[in-house]
Amino acid sequence: MTRIYGILKRQVGLVLCFPLCALFCAEPDFYVWQRQHTPELKSAVAEFYRKCPGRLYFLAGEIENNGHVIRIDPLKAVDFTRAVPVVRIHVKNLKKTPAALAEEIMKVYIPWKAANALQIDLDAPESRLDYYRNVMLELRKKLPGAELSATVLPCHLRHTVSFRALASACDYYVLQVHGLARRNKTWSIYDHAEAVKAVTRAESLKLPFKTALPLYCSRVGGQWVKPDMAKVSELASVCGEVIGFRLGIPGDGSALDLETALRVCRGQGYAPKAETRWEQKTGGTWHLFVRNCGFFAERITLSLDFKTLPADLDTFNRASLNGKHNELTLVLPPPGMEKPYLWVRTGSNEKPLTTIQIQGKNKL
Repeated sequence: MTRIYGILKRQVGLVLCFPLCALFCAEPDFYVWQRQHTPELKSAVAEFYRKCPGRLYFLAGEIENNGHVIRIDPLKAVDFTRAVPVVRIHVKNLKKTPAALAEEIMKVYIPWKAANALQIDLDAPESRLDYYRNVMLELRKKLPGAELSATVLPCHLRHTVSFRALASACDYYVLQVHGLARRNKTWSIYDHAEAVKAVTRAESLKLPFKTALPLYCSRVGGQWVKPDMAKVSELASVCGEVIGFRLGIPGDGSALDLETALRVCRGQGYAPKAETRWEQKTGGTWHLFVRNCGFFAERITLSLDFKTLPADLDTFNRASLNGKHNELTLVLPPPGMEKPYLWVRTGSNEKPLTTIQIQGKNKL
C-alpha cells in the first residue's frame, strides 16, 4: 500500500522550564462532547476504554443563558471509575446566587454521582472569579470527598489573588488553551505563543492543573478553521497532564482519530498520511481509493503522473480533475475512513502505473 505523508515540519525551539515533565507525563484524557448516544459514540468510547488507561470527561449537562437546563444521562458503557461529568454553564447564569446555581448543578449531577467527580465549565468573566470560587465552595459542601475541578482561561491567570482562591477551592483546574476567536478579520482556534505563555504562567503558580488541547476544527463562513496540530503536540510534550478536546467518533471529519490524537497528546508529533490503493471492478475499470490517516476531512490536491495515459477516466465523491488530467482535487473522508475518488480504464486492462504526490512533494 502506498502512502502520502503530510507536509508538516516540526519546529524546534520551544523553551519551557518544566522539570522532566516530558519524560514522565500521564497518559492523556479526552473530552466527550456529544449530546446524542449514537452507535458511533458508543463505539468510540468502547475503543478508548479498550486501548487507553486514561479518563473521559463527559458533557453531562448544560445550563443555557435563558435558564434552560439540558441533562445528558450517562451511556450504559460508561466506566464510572474513569469518568468525569462536566456541566457547562453560560454567562447569564451568574445573576443567580452561588448557592442557587449549585443547586441546579446538583440536579444535573445526580445520574453521574457514581463517578464521585465533577467538573464545572463556567463562562466566568475575569471580574467574576470570586463568584466562580463561591460556586465551587457551595459544591464542596454538597459533595464532600468528591473530586472537583473547574475550567479556566489564560486571562484568568493574570488575577493572581482571586485565581489562587478559585484554584484552592478545587482539586485541580483545567487550563483551556483553545477556542474559536477572531483577530484582524482572521479566525483561529489555537494561538501557540499565547498557549506557551499561559502554560508557563500556570506552572509558576505551582497549583495542580491539566491542559486542555484542541483536536478539532470548526467551519466558519464556509471555511474550515483548524489548529496547527504540530504546534499543539509541541506544547503537549512539555505539559504534565493533558485532556484532548475532543474524542473523535467514526464519521466525524472535524475531529482526529484516536491513534493520531494520542500521538499529539503524548507530544510525539503530528505526521498525518493518506493511503491509496487501486481496486479493479467488474468490467475492467480501476478505482482509486484514498484512506485518511490523521488529517481532518480537508481538501487536498493530488498530482497524477500516469506512465501510460488511460483510455478513459472520471471522478467520484465530488472530486475534480484539471484539464490536463494530472491533478485530482478532493475532500478527504473522515479520519480512519476511505473513499473512491477516481475510476480509470486502461487499454491493457492492467492496473494503472502512476506516481501520485500530495502538495508537490511526497510520493505514494
